[in-house]
Amino acid sequence: MLWFKKNSAQQTNKVGDVIEPSQLRVNYDESICRHKLQMLLNQVQDKGGIDEFIQALANKQVLFQRVLNQDAIDSLNMESIEALLDTIFTARRKIPVVIATIPQDLLVKQIKDLLYGDKALQERMQHFVDLFENDNRKIKRAAWDFAAELLHFNDPEKYPHMSRWVWNAEEVSGAYREFLAGGDSLTEIPIGAAPGDFEATRIWFAQQLGEQGFYRDIHFIIDLLIAQAYAEYVLGMSKGMGMFGSQFGATETEPLEFLVKLLGIDPPRKAGLTRLKKAVVH
Repeated sequence: MLWFKKNSAQQTNKVGDVIEPSQLRVNYDESICRHKLQMLLNQVQDKGGIDEFIQALANKQVLFQRVLNQDAIDSLNMESIEALLDTIFTARRKIPVVIATIPQDLLVKQIKDLLYGDKALQERMQHFVDLFENDNRKIKRAAWDFAAELLHFNDPEKYPHMSRWVWNAEEVSGAYREFLAGGDSLTEIPIGAAPGDFEATRIWFAQQLGEQGFYRDIHFIIDLLIAQAYAEYVLGMSKGMGMFGSQFGATETEPLEFLVKLLGIDPPRKAGLTRLKKAVVH
């Protein structure tokens, strides 16, 4: 088993979670993984290489750890929360309107409990989602992604990326199915939604990358690899249905462009501008 080891130069968060991997009940296709990896490497070759994208993810990690580490989290404020949310593509247009209705002290407490509470991890994630009292399923899904990214980028070596685009067990959709032979025709895929299911798959990816000679920054390379697979899927589907422009505000987008949006490492807006969708006050 290939473990994710701490870089001594990185912030170490004192969290008691130990995510035990579940039994892997699917056979991911090694040749598909190699192909997706090569596609990724080809795409980034003229953009500074993969190290450039790993550094972008590391910079996002620094942003999260700066305000979420245990010594600083009690000073967390709405401005900092919105700065983090601005980097979460699948949540930044849906969540801001809702968090504006939640008292700041309650929101900070819930974030602290999510990251450092003593209850089971999945229970803490669901408790965080329940804070967003809204019957809109899109809001609930965005809240889950918000929780998933807070965990992952505060401590990316401990927590696998558990956003819905990575894997949504309820809808049997997400990046993971792109690594299954014939995945587009499968109606049932035995991958659960527990943290251990995500960890089991992450270990499989780490083993594949190790066989390809990658041994550093594995957690970020896995992020890039699964985002590459999902970007290919989304663009293929949306372009085929003629819906990409209306949904994402572009007439033509390449996988790499969507990949950086998906991971929240696209270039920030000019100073004073935000990508958050907030309520309009009349």
